[in-house]
Amino acid sequence: MITEILLENFLFMQNASLKFSRGLNVITGETGAGKSILLEAVKLLLGKKARSGLVLPGQTTARIQAEFNISGLPELARLLEESGFHNEEDPHTLSITRTFKEEGNGRVLVNGILTTAAFLKQIGPYLTEIHGQNEHQTLLEPEIQRGLLDRTGSAAFKQSLTTLQSVYVQRQKLQQKLQELETRQQHSAARINELQAILQDLTTMNLSNPNEEEELKEELKRLSHAEQIISSLQTAGTLLSGSEESAGATSQIFKASDNLKRISQYDKTIDELYHRLNGAYYELKALETDLETLADNTALDPEKLYQIQSRLSEMSRVCRKHATDFPGLFTLRERVNEELSELFAPDSTRERLKKELEAVESHFNQLIKTISTERASMAKKLDKLVSAEMADLGFNSSRFTAELTACNPGSHGAENVEFCVSLNPGAPGG
Repeated sequence: MITEILLENFLFMQNASLKFSRGLNVITGETGAGKSILLEAVKLLLGKKARSGLVLPGQTTARIQAEFNISGLPELARLLEESGFHNEEDPHTLSITRTFKEEGNGRVLVNGILTTAAFLKQIGPYLTEIHGQNEHQTLLEPEIQRGLLDRTGSAAFKQSLTTLQSVYVQRQKLQQKLQELETRQQHSAARINELQAILQDLTTMNLSNPNEEEELKEELKRLSHAEQIISSLQTAGTLLSGSEESAGATSQIFKASDNLKRISQYDKTIDELYHRLNGAYYELKALETDLETLADNTALDPEKLYQIQSRLSEMSRVCRKHATDFPGLFTLRERVNEELSELFAPDSTRERLKKELEAVESHFNQLIKTISTERASMAKKLDKLVSAEMADLGFNSSRFTAELTACNPGSHGAENVEFCVSLNPGAPGG
């Protein structure tokens, strides 16, 4: 229910707020008092398309805001949570704000989060219904009437409804699986041949490592440039170790270090520099060894290069054929094996699904029976309550009934609900 509404610079209202209490709230006033403005604000908060001229003359921006108590609306709460508009601080409160500008677009916020007027239209039917002459009334819709009746139920009844919806989905999935299995079995021979051909492709690939493709590409890169790598490693090693014609960087560093060593005893700073140079010398000696080892271990291997190129080419062909990437081949193999198992052992799979479906059907029917019994009791109570309210309003000879008619069992039960009102004695309800 709506608990509070606030209007700022909206139409002809500069600043107005109104709080609502539980039960019936009546707003009265002479023509021009602002009743229609309040109604227009509610319509806009429920997703009505904004028009020009909503801002108070002389102002640039208008704002309307309303708060709703949604503690009795679990379906709306679930929708808000799934859509990312859940109010973590107060899950039972929903805040809607719309701003309008004299020039440019306004904003729509739900619980402080930016959204669209289309989303307000989606949640509007859960919050408020506007009744008026010649206006569409959702109250006449059977789904809304059933929902209103169900809201009068106990916590246990509402839990049964929630469970029913979950069991209904489970039942639908099992029925679909069973139907798909039976359809597959009708075409099992052709499908088995198709799956076996796919499996043969994958078996030939000797799949064992999902990262094999990336690893081979790295190795291909090294082997393709082996000559350049060896040459560069040897050149770098020679520059460090030197040659017959010239001294290398390592020996030059050693000489520099030796020079500093002779005078290091005279100055602490020089001693520090000597130790740094001496460390650099040993680091370069280690680098010489590493470069030489790496150069020796890098070999030109045309045969291995050809093998890797062939393997990668085969991977690419199979991936294109089955419209997936290399890791996807592992998933495909698992899926094919599962389907083949089902096709080779259809009877056991079908029997297992049938047993599961029987158990779910039993639970479903039990819930349907419980809900139908409760609804019948709730309908009688609602008949008495509404008829009593009508009598208080002077409709002493009128009668209200919530009629239940059987329908195919579904996620909301096995009956349709229709509210009927008879205003004259002996007249049928409608």
